[in-house]
Amino acid sequence: MKVLVSGASGFIGRHVTRALLHAGHEVVGLYHTRRPVTGDAVHWVQFDLSKEDWIPAEGGVSGVEGLIHLAASGVDPRSANWGECFDINVTCAMRFWLAAVKHGVRRIVNCGSCFEYGSAADKYEFVPSLAAPEPMNAYAASKAAATMALHGVVASHDILAASLRPCVVFGEGEPEYRLWPSLRRAAMAGDDFPMTTGEQVRDFLPVEVLAAKLCQGLTRNDLTQGRLLVENVGSGEAQSVRDFAIHWWNHWGGSGELNLGALPRRTSECARIVPEM
Repeated sequence: MKVLVSGASGFIGRHVTRALLHAGHEVVGLYHTRRPVTGDAVHWVQFDLSKEDWIPAEGGVSGVEGLIHLAASGVDPRSANWGECFDINVTCAMRFWLAAVKHGVRRIVNCGSCFEYGSAADKYEFVPSLAAPEPMNAYAASKAAATMALHGVVASHDILAASLRPCVVFGEGEPEYRLWPSLRRAAMAGDDFPMTTGEQVRDFLPVEVLAAKLCQGLTRNDLTQGRLLVENVGSGEAQSVRDFAIHWWNHWGGSGELNLGALPRRTSECARIVPEM
């Protein structure tokens, strides 16, 4: 299958493109600013989701059948703002999906987020995919709104689609400001590591597992035309941030101290979000 991947140069995108190529698909990767330097046989096309709805046929997009949508704004909570999150993640994404369908795409796999559930997670030990979202910040709210928009696009155009909701994704290539790479950097340097008490409970998912699930979404045979499948993706294990940090700190042989409680917990996050699998 010829597959278009938005956000292909990002953390998850790079793993998705490799998984697609390994599975024998032809890949057109969309990047925003800097073209990835890679030996992968990806046809790279520069694309700005905020300004364009589709890329011309000469960009290598002719004949694309599937779309994996990863492009998003607000993943970094330090720079997320309401206007940009809703503009990029909802309005621009919806415009892009509609253009993709018009140009022949018949399967869409969207990467959502378990943080769409927000405070609704307080009602469940393991959150079912049918739980009504109660998001707690701009990014989560825009992702939940995007899922609703995709429901409409899928129903009105009778296509096959899935929106997969991972919880905390980690692994190689992850942005340096996030927990896993920050832990590794401090452990390798022998530094102390300040963090919250780490009482929050999450499902930590290796990025390779998510990439494989996203790719499989293109060919799975349990999708129904005109109905969006919303599904959780996880490891199936609940783990506190504290235990996750201690595990990896010991794995890397950190000689400094894990300073638990040195940082305050963000008020815009739930104590526990663990998806039902």
